[in-house]
Amino acid sequence: MTQDKTLSGLIQRANQLKKLDDQLQMCLPSQVKGLCHLANIKGETAVFVCYTQMEASKIRMYSRSILQIMQTEFKISVKKLQLKVELKR
Repeated sequence: MTQDKTLSGLIQRANQLKKLDDQLQMCLPSQVKGLCHLANIKGETAVFVCYTQMEASKIRMYSRSILQIMQTEFKISVKKLQLKVELKR
């Protein structure tokens, strides 16, 4: 029973993050739309996944804008971005 609740909570969280990512993508500067995806929010850190180092570098250049969008448009109090590069299979 506890496992079901845990799994259910994880699925709910994943769905919330996906929905937030979909909305965030629409607000991102056009230069970085689709280059990264919101993977998690841990405390004051937003974790994004990129698929190449080049994409991650571009996201870093726009990190202030992305943080500002998250704070003003979505009322999420994040203060830093963490980027993870995950190679496409």
